[in-house]
Amino acid sequence: MKFEKYESRFQAGQILAEFILKSSTDLKSKLDKFIDKFFVFTIPNGGVPVAEGFCNKLNLKYDIIIVRKIKIPFNTEAGFGAITTDGTILINEPLLNSLNLSKFQLEKSIENTKNEINKRTKFYNKSPDLHEIYRKLIENQYIFLMDDGLASGFTMLAAIQMIKKYKPAKTYIAIPTAPLHTISKVQKEVSEVFCPNSRNTMWFAVADAYQYWYDLPESEVLEIIKKSKFYFDK
Repeated sequence: MKFEKYESRFQAGQILAEFILKSSTDLKSKLDKFIDKFFVFTIPNGGVPVAEGFCNKLNLKYDIIIVRKIKIPFNTEAGFGAITTDGTILINEPLLNSLNLSKFQLEKSIENTKNEINKRTKFYNKSPDLHEIYRKLIENQYIFLMDDGLASGFTMLAAIQMIKKYKPAKTYIAIPTAPLHTISKVQKEVSEVFCPNSRNTMWFAVADAYQYWYDLPESEVLEIIKKSKFYFDK
C-alpha cells in the first residue's frame, strides 16, 4: 500500500488526530464527554511538533517524557536499552547478552545515560519532583503517548513502562508511522495503537514517511514549547 508523505511533523500530528476520531467512535465519544481526563506525553525531540499538531486539533495538553537509549560503548549510534525521566530502566536482554560487555561497561553506559537525562531535564526546566507531577497527570487518566515514528519501539516500551507505574485508566500509542512488527510488539502493552502509516517491512526508516525530514535540534524544541498554548509547563 502506498502512503502519501507527511509535509511536516506538525501536519502528521493533525492527521493522526483526525485518524483517531474517524477510526474509534468509542474514543471520540470519550474525548467529547471527558476531555479533561485526557493528557498527552511526547518523546522529544521529533515528537514535540507532532504533539503540537495533535493537541491543536483535539485541544489537549501535553508534556515531554524524556527517554534516552543506553548506548553501546563501541557503537554509540545503537543502544541495548532505555531509561526514562523517573529512572525506569528497560534492558534488551537478548542484545545485551550478545554484546559481552563487562560490568564496568554496563554500569558506565547506564550512568552516562542518567547524566544525559539529568542535563535534558534541567535544559527543559522540569521540576525535580517529577514523581508527584506524574502521579497527578497520569493516575486514572487517559494517556496518549507519541513520537514522530517508531523503528524498533524500544524507547517507547520504556516510556510505556514508566506511564503504567502511575496507574492510568488507559494508555494509547498515537504514532504517525511504524513497521507492523513494532506495532505488534507495543500493542501488547497498551490499550490501543493508532498509526495511519503502518508498513509491513523489516527495513524501515521514520524519515521515509516525511517530505522534509531533519533532526530537530533542542533549541528548536525549546522555542516550540515556549510559544505553545498546549504545553504543560511545570
